[in-house]
Amino acid sequence: MSVTRTYDLFITHAWRYHEDWNRLTEMIDRYDPRCWRNFSLPWYDPALQPSSESGGKILRDNLETQIIPSHAVILLSSVFEQPASRKWLDYEIEMAHKHRKHIIAVPSWGQSVVPPNVQVFADYVGAWDVKSLLKLVDRCLEKSAAQM
Repeated sequence: MSVTRTYDLFITHAWRYHEDWNRLTEMIDRYDPRCWRNFSLPWYDPALQPSSESGGKILRDNLETQIIPSHAVILLSSVFEQPASRKWLDYEIEMAHKHRKHIIAVPSWGQSVVPPNVQVFADYVGAWDVKSLLKLVDRCLEKSAAQM
């Protein structure tokens, strides 16, 4: 597959680097670091209290501004399955829907199936293969263009 565009992707992370997040970003970078822009870089300010009203708002606003320019949201099953991550993942999914971003679910590393409780949020189900993921992002972009 010859990459002819730069893909803007948001990969679910819940404010910390997960093994699968690291693995996927490294795979895409090895494939072609120029083929994408990572709009999901977790950001952390140690002075920020995410449990406070103002801290939570800052983090939610930051997440939304990362999702808005993205072509697609990659929902990592392994992140979804961590109970401590659900608050932020639920918000990421909500923002994806609000801004009409398609969601591509990817199974946990070493698995071939996305669990049903994750599939319900996905427009597409992907695999741990960069070429096939980028083809799904192309489908997302085509679908979005057709809806305009």
